[in-house]
Amino acid sequence: MTDDAPTTGSAGTTPADTGRPAPGSRPATPDVGPADRPRRRRRLWIGLGAGLFGVLVLAMCAGTVGLAAVVGRTAGKVERATQGHDRVHTACLELETRLNRLSPPGAAPTPQRRATAIRDENTAVRPFLAELDELHQRRDGADPDDHDDDDRYVLDDRSDWDQGWLRLIDARVAYADALDRQAASGEPAFFIAPRTSDGEPVVDRLTAGPPACSGAVRRLATPDL
Repeated sequence: MTDDAPTTGSAGTTPADTGRPAPGSRPATPDVGPADRPRRRRRLWIGLGAGLFGVLVLAMCAGTVGLAAVVGRTAGKVERATQGHDRVHTACLELETRLNRLSPPGAAPTPQRRATAIRDENTAVRPFLAELDELHQRRDGADPDDHDDDDRYVLDDRSDWDQGWLRLIDARVAYADALDRQAASGEPAFFIAPRTSDGEPVVDRLTAGPPACSGAVRRLATPDL
């Protein structure tokens, strides 16, 4: 008589008892239940928040660097303007001191000696004009974007103020030459007060500049006194 009991393996167990999947079957995939979805959403929001925070930090760093650059440029402009104004102020006082050491042209008894006195004063002005030229050379070598209207007496390229000085000296040179002709031939000599390119009296433009220069301007603009 035949025994109908199932045949066992060598270890006495059936395939279902080994704990391994049957040949040809797929491994089981863990299912994501509803309880796991909020956790995944939290991780997603945390990642987005970290990315936005990094972008904000980079933007703040860039803004700080840009602000520092603007502040540095502004401080540089203020420093140059202050130094320029101080140098013009000192140069004006030194010019007035040199003029006070000279006899005024109006005290000269003859036209020829008056012409000499005028030329002596013009010589005293040369260091002042050289100082203005040096300041303008510094302006030419600076950043053109650093231009500022507050620097108009010092840094503007050939402003009406420093052009006024050149026009005043030119008028005085012409007057001294006319006095020489008067001494030689009796031709009357007259001082012709110079004007700016827009017709304004040069003396008005110059006295509107740094106050320290006003005394020297008034003396040089009246060579008959």
